[in-house]
Amino acid sequence: MFIKADFRLIRRLSFNLMCAALLFFTASQAALADELAIWNFNDSDLNVDHGSGTLISNLNVVNLLFAAGTTNNARLGDAAGQALSLQGGTGVANNGRNITFNVSTVGFSNIVVSFATQGTSTGFNSNQFQYSLDGINFIDFGPPYTPAAVFGTLPLVFTLTSIVGLNNNPNAAFRIVFNGATSSTGNNRIDNIVVEGTSATIPEPTTALLLLSGLGGLYKMRNKRHKKNDD
Repeated sequence: MFIKADFRLIRRLSFNLMCAALLFFTASQAALADELAIWNFNDSDLNVDHGSGTLISNLNVVNLLFAAGTTNNARLGDAAGQALSLQGGTGVANNGRNITFNVSTVGFSNIVVSFATQGTSTGFNSNQFQYSLDGINFIDFGPPYTPAAVFGTLPLVFTLTSIVGLNNNPNAAFRIVFNGATSSTGNNRIDNIVVEGTSATIPEPTTALLLLSGLGGLYKMRNKRHKKNDD
């Protein structure tokens, strides 16, 4: 009598554990962060290297150069390769100018932007990171930053999880405005720009229901089989 009761309890616990495992898997899949767009500049151009996005600049074209890069913030096995090098320009005309990258965040939330950067002593030393919800109007995020003299090992990270308007937004955009250069050849290097977010894709309710129904059906069939054996 007690043995039969124990078997029934074990079967119930097994089914409950399977359900719990399914729910845990669903939640864990929803929490994974994905890279939406990555620029590593290893091809010495402004084209996105992984994912989807566009990067443009209003700096003078002759002052958009490429120089030795870094593995700081590199993703997907990218080599150090090249970095984008931005110069102050003749008469430091590029002060107040920017690079802008547009990345759709449709299907994603908790957006984070990061990149490696360094600057020379006469390069841009007061740079403002901004975001946009419509790709037109930009808003300052945090205070201006001053790049270190070398890339180092840690990237600059801008955690935009509090900006809910950036979630699931096809018009999301980001900008860095450069200021403070004091010579034409003073420069900043930027490498391994990464825009990432948390996927909002989880199993649809009907899919989850079918999985649970299937587990329930298996449990009932097994329970009937064991009941016959018990009898």
